[in-house]
Amino acid sequence: MSLSASTLTITTSPTLIATGLNGASWLYLHAPTGGNTVFVGPSNVTTATGLELPKGALQSFWLAETDKLYGIVATSTQPLMTMQTGGR
Repeated sequence: MSLSASTLTITTSPTLIATGLNGASWLYLHAPTGGNTVFVGPSNVTTATGLELPKGALQSFWLAETDKLYGIVATSTQPLMTMQTGGR
């Protein structure tokens, strides 16, 4: 089992947030209050099709092995804090 954390910069193009670890993993995302809204989804995510992350809240996602989660914003950039745990 592993644990990793980072702060990513989400842009107006689909930005890779995480890939599921060997044996699957939990991914926790925190979008700070203020700034741009982050939307998440598959590699073709858009602000119209993505799942909106509530600002200031912690969201968790279960990623199967090799699943990839992307994020996007409508304008400029937005920091996104991540923590991923799991794997074998």
